[in-house]
Amino acid sequence: MAQSFKEMKRKSRSGETLEQLAFAMRFNLGSHKKTRLKKAGAGNSRSLLHDDISKKHADKLFEELNKRAKLLGRSADQRLRFMTVLQELTNPTIEDVERAVRQLETIFKSMLGSVKLWSRGTIELEMVNLDILDRIGKARDDEQRKMNVLLGLWTKEDFQGLMIAADKTKSKILVHCHVVVNLGKDFERNEEELRKLCAKEHSWKRSKYQVEIKGLFKNRKTSHNLKAIAAYVTKGGNENLRYNAGFGRDLAEDLEAKIWRLFGVGRSARGGETVEDERGLTVGEVQQLDALYVWLMNRRKDKRGYLLWTNGR
Repeated sequence: MAQSFKEMKRKSRSGETLEQLAFAMRFNLGSHKKTRLKKAGAGNSRSLLHDDISKKHADKLFEELNKRAKLLGRSADQRLRFMTVLQELTNPTIEDVERAVRQLETIFKSMLGSVKLWSRGTIELEMVNLDILDRIGKARDDEQRKMNVLLGLWTKEDFQGLMIAADKTKSKILVHCHVVVNLGKDFERNEEELRKLCAKEHSWKRSKYQVEIKGLFKNRKTSHNLKAIAAYVTKGGNENLRYNAGFGRDLAEDLEAKIWRLFGVGRSARGGETVEDERGLTVGEVQQLDALYVWLMNRRKDKRGYLLWTNGR
């Protein structure tokens, strides 16, 4: 007990305790994304977490995707698919994330390369916390589906010789990809072959919905579909630096909007009482996610190290 007290006293004097508290602190509900990045020390990082940077990268990706669609002409909607692969949940360290990213790249490029398919998309990193997602979910089928997938991917750790599920209160990074795939002229046969290959890949069979291959929305122009996809896959994992309850973008009537409309709290600039954003990433998590994206982007000189692609027909 005396030793513990001395350690607490030492940390207090050195400022470690304050640093730990700041790391775990959550932002106020309604605080702007720029404010959160600045307070986390990432105001000038130029990662995809910044809306202006994300927009530039989205525009570049859309340009490339749309160019491919124009080459395909009227057959674009038949040939193009939107593929998502949830590779792994891992610790928010560059070392662990790099290992998962390399594995995803190797499997993906080998698989699509064997069928000689053209593809272009991104590797995305999302901060997830099962304990928090469990509390904010259960409202939509999409939210419950995400929870089921993440539970299947949740890692195990050694506890006195027994392998038990990792602590669900500790945040992890979901390493995954979103890619537009051109299935070519024989699109039906190639899609069947691609699905078979995905089903055989051991690391992609740990959870239902771990791999999804979908057609583009039929009620939109191809260019509109591709523009929306480009914006979605370059958003920096956690939109608005919050935990994503579902797989898609958050609905407009999300938690923040509900609280503000019902109780008038959360937006001090509008006269409301500020409350903690329980759905938002902590200061420390924003720091970690930003550092991971800076690392991911810097793998290429043009800062597009997140790209995932194959060259084919």
